[in-house]
Amino acid sequence: MAAAAFAAIIAADFSTAQAQSDETSGRIVARLLDDGRVEFGWQPSGGERVLPRQRYFPADATVDRWLRSSPVEVGGAELGRINARLLGDGRIEFAFTPTDGERIEPQARYFPAGARVGRWLRSTEIAIGPASSRYIAVSAGSIHTCAIRSSGEIACWGANGIPVYGEEERVRIDETGQTDAPAGSYIAVSAGGAHTCAIRAGDSGIACWGNNQFGESDAPSGSYSAVSAADIHNCAIKKSDSELQCWGVDWGDHLGYHKAKAGSFSAIATSRSDNCAIRESDGVIECWGNNWSGQSDAPEGSFIAVSVGNAHTCAIRASGELACWGSNTNHDRYDSDLDIYGVYVGQDEPPPGSFTAVSAGDWHNCAIRASGDLACWGDNEFGQTDAPTGSYIAVSAGSLHACAIRASDGAIRCWGANDYGQTDVPTD
Repeated sequence: MAAAAFAAIIAADFSTAQAQSDETSGRIVARLLDDGRVEFGWQPSGGERVLPRQRYFPADATVDRWLRSSPVEVGGAELGRINARLLGDGRIEFAFTPTDGERIEPQARYFPAGARVGRWLRSTEIAIGPASSRYIAVSAGSIHTCAIRSSGEIACWGANGIPVYGEEERVRIDETGQTDAPAGSYIAVSAGGAHTCAIRAGDSGIACWGNNQFGESDAPSGSYSAVSAADIHNCAIKKSDSELQCWGVDWGDHLGYHKAKAGSFSAIATSRSDNCAIRESDGVIECWGNNWSGQSDAPEGSFIAVSVGNAHTCAIRASGELACWGSNTNHDRYDSDLDIYGVYVGQDEPPPGSFTAVSAGDWHNCAIRASGDLACWGDNEFGQTDAPTGSYIAVSAGSLHACAIRASDGAIRCWGANDYGQTDVPTD
């Protein structure tokens, strides 16, 4: 195969967030040689280029077969190995596998055909840190947060119970254990009010822990593909037939939001008093439960994602555009001018553009643009819409805080209210 068929540029230089102090950050670099091979190495942030002993990608490589370098060493420490494979369209895809972890793929990682001979090109920045600092899923609850590490283990932080208030201030926390995650490997997690539910990696069964006053932690048997935890009820999608399973109770047991909607669905989202799900057949959203602010009046059209907030709902259309409906105010905040509870915050006014993920909190929302940037809007009383810069692969908005997973290194960033440590991501 001719050199021009597979050699070219890795990536443009995008800005990324600063790496944490316990990580080694840098970029994969590569250049085309005269003989058609591609030489690659590691460029530490602020350091000299490191070239491993085995660092040449052959001109006659087999398509879709991963090849790897010899160990990359910086300061006498072995970081891992650079991975590369030839794609069917002639580009070379690069990645990095840390010594203690799974393969990391930079956002910009392709070396396309047609590169100029001898010119070094580089990927976006990645951080090579402890495996415990990389995450694949995150869920921000009411006053706690849970996430899945790259190893499959769950880490939770924040309040481990229900706050009990006195006449003037919070006086104690009644322990319920929503941050006491069980051991094992998991593929999905959802943090509710004072309990948490997750899907196990092996049998796709559901495990719930924390408050169980209303049976919300009594997970049903069976295999599931998705789960969503609310205050005192949950809903999940069965793996066998895509039908819904819900358990727990609703306030007063008259709205029926703790009962499953009939049909087959591809996504489910629960909140304090209502649920929404995306119909598998046509992408139409069906909502049920409380509708006092119109949060269950889903618009027409086909959708690919949905998230239910306190009294509003947001979803992503098949075109990538956002749609939000329901309350557009924070009913918990007092408006002294009007002498009413209900301050306009605009949570139903999403920004324009194309998005890949959305999450609705109590009175604010966050979403990921197609470019990977975060956008948050709505109530910002506690800084919950002050999203960090950078590229992200997952985002979750809680009651008054939000968390997201950074694309470059799988690290979690949280912002907003932190009365219970719900934004204090563990560093162990």
